[in-house]
Amino acid sequence: MQEIVDAALRRQRATVLIALGVGLGTGLLLFWAKGVGGFVALLAPLPALAFVVLTLWHLFRAPGTAELRVDPGSRSFFSAPRRLPTLLAVLSGWLAFQAVDGVRQADEDRVLVLLAALAALVCVMSVLVSWSRVPFVAVTPEGLSIGAPRPQAVVPWVTLDQQAPARPPNGIDTVLRLTVTRPELTRRAGWWARKPFFVPVRELEVAPALLVDAIRYYVAHPEHRAAIGTPEEYARLRQALTAGR
Repeated sequence: MQEIVDAALRRQRATVLIALGVGLGTGLLLFWAKGVGGFVALLAPLPALAFVVLTLWHLFRAPGTAELRVDPGSRSFFSAPRRLPTLLAVLSGWLAFQAVDGVRQADEDRVLVLLAALAALVCVMSVLVSWSRVPFVAVTPEGLSIGAPRPQAVVPWVTLDQQAPARPPNGIDTVLRLTVTRPELTRRAGWWARKPFFVPVRELEVAPALLVDAIRYYVAHPEHRAAIGTPEEYARLRQALTAGR
């Protein structure tokens, strides 16, 4: 499992660097186009159009369809991130462009300088998050671990509501919200400590419905949690979920 996480983190970092390069490069290109004028100046709306298209593609693309992976070494069933750019990477590129473009238009409106500084700050924050953690979920005998290599959140089974989570509806929902009854037993990283618990299902390989069904099953059947992470238990889980439909 660790090799998969490391490879995903390297891939995500490379994607973020590419997004930053495209954003900064496009901003500098428009700096040059402003001085040239003419047809080249018509390039100005293209970055915004590209950002909208990429965001809509991310929101409306089909979710994952894979099974959970089995890792006996860590005693878990887990899902790695998909091999696609994350929304945070797209946002990082857009913010990098906005920071440069705000400076380009500073002579027209000084407020844009402040907005450019804000865009640069948020861009740095998004890059730091992307650089340190990938979308990930692991189902363990103790509960759910969200994010890797260092978990963003750990949610024990005893804290999860018996009726949650519900199957995610079709549409643009990109996250699965977990309802907890005893938040004091959960663990959160950094400034996320007071935020709701979310699993970024659109960023994961696993089929969202399968992940939801597995969570609900182990919430309702604590007697089977100890066997999580073995091939035999996963085969039994899939059989139980299929029989229950």
